[in-house]
Amino acid sequence: MGLGKFVLIGCCGLLIGVLSGMFGVGGGTMIVPLLNLAFGVPMLNASSTSLFSIAPTSISGSYRHLRQGTVDVPTALLFGVPGAIASTVSASLSAYLPDWLIMAAAIGVIGFSAFRMFREAAKKPLDETGRTSEMRFKTKRTASLLSLAIGTFAGFIAGIVGVGGGFVIIPFGMALLGRTMKEMSAVSLLAIAVIAVPGIVTHAWLGHIWYLHGLALVIGSVPGASLGVYLIRKVDERTMRYAFGILLLVSGCLLLLNRWVFAG
Repeated sequence: MGLGKFVLIGCCGLLIGVLSGMFGVGGGTMIVPLLNLAFGVPMLNASSTSLFSIAPTSISGSYRHLRQGTVDVPTALLFGVPGAIASTVSASLSAYLPDWLIMAAAIGVIGFSAFRMFREAAKKPLDETGRTSEMRFKTKRTASLLSLAIGTFAGFIAGIVGVGGGFVIIPFGMALLGRTMKEMSAVSLLAIAVIAVPGIVTHAWLGHIWYLHGLALVIGSVPGASLGVYLIRKVDERTMRYAFGILLLVSGCLLLLNRWVFAG
């Protein structure tokens, strides 16, 4: 890889890191189409390299949240631990799946998550925090089991598609646990840090990761994520929801464009 290409990917990583820190996603929904569409990385390798860059990005954002005291650590672990186990299994399966199926899974889940975000954004807030949903399950035990289930699904998708799982954790956490976007953004980042690591190890063992591309992304995304967490305080709850939904739609459209226009 030439120096110019390395710097360009690093600059893209900086922007992705900012968005990752703000919205609580690992950035995979942006990284996968970027690598696949703009830099010609095969879909499986783009997904694996994306996952490789997600862990340090989410750790950077989570560290700032921890310093600010803005993250619910126990809830994040309820999402992250089962997600980490599921991502290991699905990362192993990804080697046997065709590119079109990986892409279809990404587009399907991203599209549904975008729909959920716009739906939540359109609701009237219940209180001054900006919540739009009550907790569906009143007992702590049931809510914990629900968090485990969401984390497992997010981890399974993460291992296959090469994302952190934030675009699953955030909308479902908001709708079912009665949390705000800002609360779920912080929880999601820490959960992603846990979810991504086993998947990275599995993909590395299978030889799927393009390390130079991943390193270029990390150099930009790590400081970007910290900046993104800082910027959360500057944006209101509803604007964050609409912006996140738009971000998901753009990512899905890029994947579609790559598959059916450029890939023929």
